[in-house]
Amino acid sequence: MVGSSMMDSPLLSGIDWVRLWEDSYDSRSKMMRRDYEINDWTERAEDYSESRRTNQYEFGESVYAALDLHGAIPPHARVLEVGSGPGTFVIPFARRVDHVTAVEPAEGMIRMIRQNAAEAGVNNYSVIPKIWQDVNSSELQDRYDLTITSTVIWMFRDIMAQIRRMEEVTQGHCCIVGSIGTGQRFEAELWKKIMGDVPSPQYSEFPVIYNLLYEHGRVPQVRVIDYTSMRTFENMFRMYRVFYSIYTEITPEVEEAIRDALYRDSGDGPCVRKYRSAVVWWDPAVRRKELKGIA
Repeated sequence: MVGSSMMDSPLLSGIDWVRLWEDSYDSRSKMMRRDYEINDWTERAEDYSESRRTNQYEFGESVYAALDLHGAIPPHARVLEVGSGPGTFVIPFARRVDHVTAVEPAEGMIRMIRQNAAEAGVNNYSVIPKIWQDVNSSELQDRYDLTITSTVIWMFRDIMAQIRRMEEVTQGHCCIVGSIGTGQRFEAELWKKIMGDVPSPQYSEFPVIYNLLYEHGRVPQVRVIDYTSMRTFENMFRMYRVFYSIYTEITPEVEEAIRDALYRDSGDGPCVRKYRSAVVWWDPAVRRKELKGIA
């Protein structure tokens, strides 16, 4: 793992990072034949759960370790997870904090949270069955010591509005775990096989998130984590089927292309992927001017 405050050196200057984020969102939306739906996430609940459970919740454990190492999670913490999926942080965090609240609208994901929590022997959690945009943040003001999200952040075009709502509910830190676009050869080749010369959609997270936070006066801290995701052949197929249904009609030929690519890559499974993400956290009460002693 590599850690850095990066507070005095934004990666690039002279760029409107919020506009860059919005342009990426708009470009992606124009490519989509339909929006992601809550039912899509219910369909993906099993595959997503299997991925997050890999190596005893390696992803969530690594995120917790990064935050704990730097004192971002106080004793007896109350944590809010925005878009929790199958319990990405619910399970590893609930073992160590007082309570975790999961914001998750998909029924399938909620079932997986409950199943995974029961298997892990944790019950100090609750679920708000809504999308984050429908949660009344003013009713939760200052209730949590950490508000955290991963994976769903790319769904927010009004990124700073949603970040401010995350800040509103916490009296401690906020955290966004964003993918580092290291690229996956398999993903690129499968996209080209199915979509031809259509440019693949960009899901920009880090470093755009870091820079837009900095641009708006936050002081983000960063730690990079590496982790593994493992899924059965059928769960990996289900994931790709849902993904490509957003961009094209799922014909028997498309299904065959996915199955053939997966078999060539992993045989009968399991399908293993290596990923890298940036854990980006900040204290909403701290601003750059305050740190530099500027009135």
